[in-house]
Amino acid sequence: MNRRTALALAASLALMGCTTNIAPEIEGRALGDFSLQHLVVIVDDPQKGPMSRGMDDEALKAAVSGAVETRFRRFQGSGQYSIGIKVVAYALAAPGIPVLLAPRSLLGMNVAVFDADQNRISGDWKQMVVWEDAGGDTVLGSGYTQSAEEQLAELADNAAVEIEKWLRENEDWFAPAAPVAAAGTAEPGA
Repeated sequence: MNRRTALALAASLALMGCTTNIAPEIEGRALGDFSLQHLVVIVDDPQKGPMSRGMDDEALKAAVSGAVETRFRRFQGSGQYSIGIKVVAYALAAPGIPVLLAPRSLLGMNVAVFDADQNRISGDWKQMVVWEDAGGDTVLGSGYTQSAEEQLAELADNAAVEIEKWLRENEDWFAPAAPVAAAGTAEPGA
């Protein structure tokens, strides 16, 4: 592979993994009848990427839990839902070779949504890979410009955004339940 092809491939991979924010007019809307009942984040010896900085399981769990709690506690619907997250992999970019090899941080996780009876309503676990934001520090590599804790905080925030995007794509999961007619009363139109 020649140098030009390698650079084009690296650039396209970097752009493919970018997290974009949710438009403010959408972000301010309710998410059906969603309100967060429980958040369960499991971090049990996830796969550490090659040449990654280290991070202990408790710090990974605290960062992801905090970001998701902050993002989803704002929804005050009448339904009670739970989110389960298993962090399966991470890479916190170490300093690389600027421009040529500027590693990016990522977080791999499996996510599911449960109703109030703890039935999984999201089908199979959703596999997500979340990347750090593309910005000026990606030319040098965030390993030079951010601490491991700063990288993790950014990844956790991006994970919360990506989970919200996924839930908004599936808002029918959070449709308010139809009222049940009381016994002995006639249905309207009957």
